[in-house]
Parts: sequence; structure tokens; C-alpha cells
Amino acid sequence: MIFDNVKNCSLYYGLHKNFEKAFDFIKKAVAENLPVGKYEIDGTDLYASVQEYLSKDMETAKNEGHRNYIDIQFVISGTEKILVEDISSSSIKSEYNDIKDVEFYFDGENACSLVLEGGDFAILFPHDIHKPGLTYKTQENVKKIVVKVKI
Repeated sequence: MIFDNVKNCSLYYGLHKNFEKAFDFIKKAVAENLPVGKYEIDGTDLYASVQEYLSKDMETAKNEGHRNYIDIQFVISGTEKILVEDISSSSIKSEYNDIKDVEFYFDGENACSLVLEGGDFAILFPHDIHKPGLTYKTQENVKKIVVKVKI
């Protein structure tokens, strides 16, 4: 897991061949105020989803993991909390969906908490089980981009 602000995104370009393209899309999406929807960046190797929602409570949000994609979760506006833990500290709650590249997990006991505000991002690798979209202090509207980067 990596947690940082977009002003430092170039530090991570060398970690994956598509990270620079991913952050270029994020910057463009913010500058152009792209509407909610799915966006193809480079076929199935790199695509994004612009989302808007009301932050969730612990019981409503889902603890998820992915096998074939890295998530870059970038908050445009609002504030949300994301819980992150290593895959070894949780157990599978539902069967893996290979079409959506997702499986859901029970909450573990070793999660760390990230608070993302406008401009912040988290890079979540397949070993990072995460519960995004959580209310931080008060429930609020969040606008966010999730970029999926194929491993």
C-alpha cells in the first residue's frame, strides 16, 4: 500500500509501466471535471471509474480484494476513510468473481486507517485488502476516481 498526495505521484512512476498513464488520466479527469462513468485508458490493461457517493458506515461498506489489478483510489473532493490490511490477516467471505476481479473478505483485526481528502490517493496491491468509502468524522459526499492497473 502507498498513501500520498497527487503532487508526489511522479515518485511512483517507476513501480509499474502504466502508473504514469494512470496519473495523467487522473490529472486530466480533475482538470476537465469528468462526469461519473467508466473510462478506457488502455483497453483492459488500464481503465478508470469516476464515482460520486455518500460515505458509508462500517456495516454498509465491503472489505474487498483483487487478484489481477492494482487499485489507485484518488479522492477529488470530500473526505473518506479506507481501512487496509494484509490479505493474510483476513478470511474470504464470498467466492472470487473473475469477471469483476473481486472477492470480499471478513473484517480482520489488523487494519490500518487511511484518511483521504481531495488530492490524496492510495495505491492498493493484490495483498492489500481494503474497505473504501467509509465516513471519517461526518457523512459527506465524495467524488473519487478508481484506476484499475493490470498487473
